Amino acid sequence: MDGLKDRHRSGRPPDVPKEMLSKIRRELSESPSGWKAKEIMDIIYKRTGVRYHHEVHVYRLLYKWGFKPKVPQRRFVNIASKEEKEQFKKRWKK
Repeated sequence: MDGLKDRHRSGRPPDVPKEMLSKIRRELSESPSGWKAKEIMDIIYKRTGVRYHHEVHVYRLLYKWGFKPKVPQRRFVNIASKEEKEQFKKRWKK
């Protein structure tokens, strides 16, 4: 039974030491620009040697840490006034 504890379960990434995750979390929170999941996967791999093969694991970590995605969602389209939408279109056509 002791030998089985050393193996991680299929489909589940091995545990990363908490102090290392704390350092990575701090680094991510200090960046105002945001990160892509693949970039975070690379950072975790470089620092810990643990490779996450699916972005879902990274999203779960980010959610657990209190991070929210910084992507525009369709529901926000109707919040802006018509004037604001026109100004936005004019800026991006240049």
